[in-house]
Amino acid sequence: MASIEHHMANPGISIEEHIGQRSADLAQSLEGRTAVYLDFRFWVLVREVRAGIRTAQNEREMAELLARLVSTARIFCPISDTTFSELMKIGDDARRHATAAVIDELSAGVALLPEPDRIADELERIIAHTFRPGVKVLPRVWTRLAYIMGHTYPSQTPFPPETERAIQKAFFDHLSEQPLESVVAHLGQPDFDIAARMSEMAERLNKSNRDHRSTMKSFQAVLAAEMEGTADLAQSMLSQVIAELGNFGADARASAEGRQMGIGLLRAVLLGEQRGRLPSLHVKACLHALFRWEYRDKEIVGNDLFDFGHTAAALGYCDAFLTEAGITRSVTHQRIKLDELYGCFVTNDVDAALSYLRSLS
Repeated sequence: MASIEHHMANPGISIEEHIGQRSADLAQSLEGRTAVYLDFRFWVLVREVRAGIRTAQNEREMAELLARLVSTARIFCPISDTTFSELMKIGDDARRHATAAVIDELSAGVALLPEPDRIADELERIIAHTFRPGVKVLPRVWTRLAYIMGHTYPSQTPFPPETERAIQKAFFDHLSEQPLESVVAHLGQPDFDIAARMSEMAERLNKSNRDHRSTMKSFQAVLAAEMEGTADLAQSMLSQVIAELGNFGADARASAEGRQMGIGLLRAVLLGEQRGRLPSLHVKACLHALFRWEYRDKEIVGNDLFDFGHTAAALGYCDAFLTEAGITRSVTHQRIKLDELYGCFVTNDVDAALSYLRSLS
């Protein structure tokens, strides 16, 4: 880890450039590894195998194989902000810390940036692809576990700019090395428990679905409406990304015409052949449409929204997704076939997961 003195000797590198380089270095270090995303059910399974609570042979073998493949740099099991939220839902300190310790080991210290940051990165790459086809923008979504809720560093300190910049970079490097178990130990569990908020959001969705049920004529119409709504919600973020990239005309972006152009672009991407470029938006919209049409008599609950978050992260950025039966059915449903679109192996079956992991070894 570089010291403040080291960074003082390189004052020309901004904190943003430093973070970008660290992200690029991390992405390069992961090349050749298979990304296996575990939803929370499988993190608990591994924890309980190690605690001797689960003794089934296939579960024990799977837990051991995951650890071996990680230790030999064949795979890594990254977590998302949804994983972290579910971790902080655990009320028992011992189980929460034991789960964090398993995550520290199997994740290889790697996390995805929180969903808003992933969406912004996806939008930036869409803009580059659309308006600057010669510019290649690589995904910058991988980070270290301590930054699971986003990158942070000191700012507005009383120090001179060059000293503050060195402190920021040294702080970022130091926090990057911290295990999740250490981070969790310093956090207040109630402050990060968002289960109640997710339940409230689920109830709002249920009410909206009930109010609009009579207008649903076909799955394709429901899907198009979800994409339209998603495009409308994401337009402000698209405008912000465009402003940060520059050279696109700020006045036009602020106008009603510019807003409609942004919505039109997002809708065209989400409903077109390039929809896989916006996984954080597209996957959730597909799942919402499927629930509204195919499972219309089923009430959405808070845990469903956690599952949607896991699914968007896993399909968008990982090679395999070990999850629950309901999500497997939804992801592989004939109406959306998200596993095929994103080229991701999806299963809830321990034996199938074990066969997949064996194939990697």
